[in-house]
Amino acid sequence: MMKRTALLMAGLLFVFGCASDDGDSIGAPTSTTAATSTTVVEADPVDATLAETVEEPTTTTTTSAPPAAFPTDACDSQPSVRIGITSETIVSGGLEYMTQWSVPSSYDGSPLPVVLDFHGIGSNGSQQSLFSGIGPLAEREGFVAVHPTGLSTPTDDRASWELPQFDSDDRDDVQFVRDLLDTLTSNVCIDQERVYAAGMSNGGFFTSVMVCELSERIAAAVSVAGVTHDDSCEPAEPVPYLAFHGVDDSVVPFDGSGVSTLPGAEVAGAFFEQVPKEEFAEFAADFGCGTSADTAVSDLVTRTTFGGCADDVEVAFYTITDGGHTWPGSVVSQSIAALGVTNTDIDATQLAWDFFVRSTPAAD
Repeated sequence: MMKRTALLMAGLLFVFGCASDDGDSIGAPTSTTAATSTTVVEADPVDATLAETVEEPTTTTTTSAPPAAFPTDACDSQPSVRIGITSETIVSGGLEYMTQWSVPSSYDGSPLPVVLDFHGIGSNGSQQSLFSGIGPLAEREGFVAVHPTGLSTPTDDRASWELPQFDSDDRDDVQFVRDLLDTLTSNVCIDQERVYAAGMSNGGFFTSVMVCELSERIAAAVSVAGVTHDDSCEPAEPVPYLAFHGVDDSVVPFDGSGVSTLPGAEVAGAFFEQVPKEEFAEFAADFGCGTSADTAVSDLVTRTTFGGCADDVEVAFYTITDGGHTWPGSVVSQSIAALGVTNTDIDATQLAWDFFVRSTPAAD
């Protein structure tokens, strides 16, 4: 485990410390080159070594997602489900997305909840699993953890997720998530009422997109170090939503200063002028929340809870006074000084899971 963690730190330091010479972007405008169907995300040698070292998948296949909105439920046929990590390259819109999911050893054929965990720009699914700790938590708590890897673009070789502000006619990451869930449903017995989304940075922004565009399939969501509410956002129904953001975040500025240390951020225009807490408040308004109240969780952490929301959904924003561009409570995040301070008063991963459980209790 120490070797995996050390390599993960090296890979993430590379991700946040380097940029390409031909202009980078925070979003994912276009992509015409499909990802390769392998268990290693090819990038810098540091990243390749990391991906080879982190939890080798037990199998690799390439499939096109079934066309039906909800394919035959695996719970009906009870197929032979592989316990542990499976890697699958899913074809969506003619593009190949590398995805891994892990089934806990406690799996007995009963419907399991699912957590989709989206990585930040330049990272990948394997790294995000350890960075957030959602991968290891899935084994302990008994849910399916899903860690897809985004695509690069013609102007930026870093993997990322498509955002409305950088939309492309050549790519549809939201449709990919639909296809991913359909594929997962065909392979594992999952609880369709307990599918959750979480993400870090660019993955946190993309989680916001899930709330906007997939509210009928996402039961609750958590964004860390990245929230965005585009003018086009129209959730079909209220979604329980949590967000965490550090006041000292130098990548996604808490005050919307427009100044970001992310390599290539200059091409993002006014994107970093968004104020995360104000963006989040727009979701609260969408859900009909009429009040807000601050609670001191610790000397350095404040929770703003929005009340009176439709369907009584829980909506809250955590302000981390000393937090950088980090995942609160993450051991790996604490080890990467370049990202800033990682607050340890709270554990965002455990808080997220407890929030998911509260939001949609399992059926009796």
